[in-house]
This record gives sequence, C-alpha cells and structure tokens, in this order.
Amino acid sequence: MKEALEGLLRASLPLPGVAAWSARLTDRSLASYCYTDWFNSKQAESVLNRLALAAESLDQHHLRPERLAWTFEHARILLARRSDGACLAFFVENRPETPLAALESLLEKFLGLDAAAK
Repeated sequence: MKEALEGLLRASLPLPGVAAWSARLTDRSLASYCYTDWFNSKQAESVLNRLALAAESLDQHHLRPERLAWTFEHARILLARRSDGACLAFFVENRPETPLAALESLLEKFLGLDAAAK
C-alpha cells in the first residue's frame, strides 16, 4: 500500500496551500512530506497519530467516521480514516485558493486504495 499511496500523492501534489501530508499505513508505520517550513515531518506525524486516536475513540460510541476536518484560524486539517487503520491527513493553509475539492478527491482515492497493493 505504501508504494500505491506514494504514487498517488507524487502524481497529485504539491497543490497550492498544501503545507504537508502525513499517512499512517496498515502496519502503523508513518510517512509524511512537508512543502513548507512551518511544519516538519515529525510534527505532522505526531499530529496525525493524535487525530487518528481521537477518531478511533469515537468507535466506542458506535461512530465510525471515515472523514474528519478541523478548521483553525490560519489552517485546516483534512483526514481520511480507513477501516483497516490506515489514515491520511492533509495540512493546508486556510485560504480561498486552496483546492479543497482536489484534496477531497485525493482522500476518496486513498479510501479506495487496495491494502494489499505494494
């Protein structure tokens, strides 16, 4: 799955306003890439782990969100969560020209990736 995800992201990014992405794969390993200096990979991966944990905590209430979004004053985080535990998050600038539809499309493609793919 790692190679399929990296291929998808390499073909589609960078996009205007995208500061970073971070992914947790089915084996719980992490991958990330930062396009700006206001995030580094360690930060992006740490935030992803905490947000994934928050999403997983909703399971005990029989809520299984696939998609979550957090909006802040200057940034937003878009997260997709698969049933196999894999997650992908985009860290984006909160500005009008950020192509949110393209990012939503990438998250949909991530949700549809074959977990067995390399």
